[in-house]
Amino acid sequence: MILVDAEMPEMDGYVLTRLIKSDQRFNGIPVVMHSSLSSNANRAMGSSVGVDAYVAKFDPVVLAETLIPFLQR
Repeated sequence: MILVDAEMPEMDGYVLTRLIKSDQRFNGIPVVMHSSLSSNANRAMGSSVGVDAYVAKFDPVVLAETLIPFLQR
């Protein structure tokens, strides 16, 4: 699993996710976006680049509940 934020130095999480999802070497590896940018528009943008889950910062219980199924694969 790869955990990204929408806002990161050098490259944002949307660009990174698009690159990951377009690279065959990473097939089957889920990308979870964990960001303080959690509007419907941000979630839609995440979905459009292939994010497997989008979790707003920071509720550790929600984050854990989202990550556990990906870790149990």
